[in-house]
Amino acid sequence: MSKDTHVSLDGRNRSGRTSKGCVGPVCCIFSTAKSRNPGKGTTLRGQGRVHYWLVRQVGEDGYAVRGVDGDFLPFGEESLISADDLINHYTAEVAVFEERMLPSARRHNYQLVGTDRAHGYRRSLLAIDEANVRGLFELGQEYIIARRMAKGRALLGELLRVKTPFPGKDQFLFNEFGISLRKLGHFEGAVVCYRRALKYTDRDDHLFYNLARAYYEQGQWWDCMNELSHCFGLDPDLPVARDLVILIHALAGNTALRLRYNKPPIPEGVARRAAVLCENLFDADEQAHARARTQTLRTEEKNVEGAEHAADERRDKGLWLPGRDAVGM
Repeated sequence: MSKDTHVSLDGRNRSGRTSKGCVGPVCCIFSTAKSRNPGKGTTLRGQGRVHYWLVRQVGEDGYAVRGVDGDFLPFGEESLISADDLINHYTAEVAVFEERMLPSARRHNYQLVGTDRAHGYRRSLLAIDEANVRGLFELGQEYIIARRMAKGRALLGELLRVKTPFPGKDQFLFNEFGISLRKLGHFEGAVVCYRRALKYTDRDDHLFYNLARAYYEQGQWWDCMNELSHCFGLDPDLPVARDLVILIHALAGNTALRLRYNKPPIPEGVARRAAVLCENLFDADEQAHARARTQTLRTEEKNVEGAEHAADERRDKGLWLPGRDAVGM
């Protein structure tokens, strides 16, 4: 059986590479605004009022914290803090971890090894690898959910700028990140992740569709249509892409529907392109087009109702998540 090399489709049945389930544990440099007791005779590393700490995840809701000295190496005994403490008082510093601590650890032959209980093997904790990056990405989402938007955007942005190559750093990884952020309603972040994924391939129609869908969610019609054009150029029969064109064509001629779906007016040029695509898709068969439009709108209505229900649940829990107007990474 041949391997499907496509990324998974956003919001649809998964295809291609499945997740390896290697989330965490987190191990990275973090900063705080206030110093804690660094121990006798040791200077805590920092800049101005900012001090650095090595933080590693030790459980579902626990993190071990140690100070970082002048050589960017950890020292002293670890203190345990909760996930809430980490999210509220610590800021991830991925660039400092990659550019300062890791080179220093190599120079001084400093090692920190832990056991991955889920997979039963030992691994270096002082590393930029898929497990650590996934764990940090999960933390970035937790920042967003906890309304620590600046911290969340900064962490996700730094993860996308990591220079270190590692197995699993590919279009599949960044596509998965994009899907996760779109489900959170962070469409700007999803766009950034999909575009990062496109640096690894320009021949994946699924990925172009995912990007088009993220632009659709934002009401960025020209960008959405351009990505759909790339998608159709690779596969003119991709069902979800056909559905999205049908949906845009239906919205273009229905103000009430746009209000229902909270979408801005569709430019005339975009509406014309959608109409031409629909005509080509159905060979001018109006009955087939009408049936497809009915089914597409029924599916989209379920999507909208599901999103509204999720938003109500977040409001009930006192959570706020970024919408279309949020600032991207």
